[in-house]
Amino acid sequence: MELKDEIGQFAVRIKKMLPQVQSEDLTRNALVMPFIQILGFDPSEVQSEAVLDFGVKKSKKVDYTIMKDGEPTILVECKHHNDNLDIHDSRLSKYFRKTKAKYGLLTNGLVYRFYTEKMVRSKKNQEPLFEFKITDTKAAIIAKMIEDHKDYFNVDQKTNVAS
Repeated sequence: MELKDEIGQFAVRIKKMLPQVQSEDLTRNALVMPFIQILGFDPSEVQSEAVLDFGVKKSKKVDYTIMKDGEPTILVECKHHNDNLDIHDSRLSKYFRKTKAKYGLLTNGLVYRFYTEKMVRSKKNQEPLFEFKITDTKAAIIAKMIEDHKDYFNVDQKTNVAS
């Protein structure tokens, strides 16, 4: 099945199941993890609630960490589907300071904002690399954005294409 078809079918399923998704946990499991799998990541590459140590009694859990060779590559911060997404209010920038991850995804399961580590750390430009709302954007457009930026999701890619 083509990526645009998978995304289109997923968007239809989201609209049907959204009334039952009442918590951030359900948002993470019912909306975000299936999308990560649509992007082509195997569940064995995805670590759920990886703990990052920020010092005494300050450990934080990253909602999802996509791993490659034992190292975090993409950090995923999830919010409840009713929550607004604000990079300033998210933990994503703090997570980048504690890992070698180069890419991040901030999402509420409906809106997906993709960042590079450099964008998040920058005080000047914290706009996402690209953003879409899965239920409002045509699946073909989402698939095209993802395919145009596939190097960002290719954990085998060793160069920093964002720079």
